[in-house]
Amino acid sequence: MAKMTFIANVEDEEKEVIVDDHGQDDGCYTIEYEGTTYEMDAQELPSHILHALINDRSYDVDLEWQAPETDTLDGRVAVRVLGRVSRLEILDERRKKMKDAQVSGFDMAGMQNVKSPMPGKVIRVMVKEGDEVTEGQGVVVVEAMKMENELKAPKDGVVSEVLATEGQTVDSGTLLVAIE
Repeated sequence: MAKMTFIANVEDEEKEVIVDDHGQDDGCYTIEYEGTTYEMDAQELPSHILHALINDRSYDVDLEWQAPETDTLDGRVAVRVLGRVSRLEILDERRKKMKDAQVSGFDMAGMQNVKSPMPGKVIRVMVKEGDEVTEGQGVVVVEAMKMENELKAPKDGVVSEVLATEGQTVDSGTLLVAIE
């Protein structure tokens, strides 16, 4: 992983979290959050609770992912620490950008376009012209940075145009599918 930036949505406020594993898979991390740096040593216990030593203080952290495993753009999680449960959403920068691209600027009336949120390669086209789709249904899979990203229909409708082809290299903003 090395150093990665995550965006956490906590009570409708976005916060940046930078996590650095120093290129090691030993459970030791440096975390930067709101201008403060934390040193963390974390190990998952057999009970699936995470034991974390953060700046020399011990915590048991219970994580319960709220999102379906099939939705890689849904980072909802419930976190229990010291008996207090917090609900938040956390996505890495790439997934956050893809999620924002899927939902931004969609006026649901009229034609809606599904565009590639970043450069990549179309690896699967899941619809054809004339297909009826429902909001949230997968229409195209784009591989970007070695990750498969399923792009979804922004509304219920009929596929009026499919411009994407499997194996096609696309730029950010490339029109892939139109839905009426």
